[in-house]
Amino acid sequence: MVGQDFEILKDIVQPDSRGRLSIGAVTKGKNYRVMVNEAGQILLDPVVAIPERELWLWQNPEAIASVQRGIEQAARGDLHEMGSFAQYADLELEE
Repeated sequence: MVGQDFEILKDIVQPDSRGRLSIGAVTKGKNYRVMVNEAGQILLDPVVAIPERELWLWQNPEAIASVQRGIEQAARGDLHEMGSFAQYADLELEE
């Protein structure tokens, strides 16, 4: 768990008849993984969904490390001009 600087948003909440809790705008527009421990405490962990076709990148340590190195190099301005790739714009890609 990252950090443990929790603040109380509401003192007491009760679920409605369908088991739903209203916890306020802090969760608006986000997705969460819901976890519960043996004491019954519930933790909402914000998550971001990625397309399945991109999952391979996150499961491949070498590939993700290469992408991260590239991002770091770009942030430092360590770039190399490769010219135009316009000639490849109309090529058919194999699936």
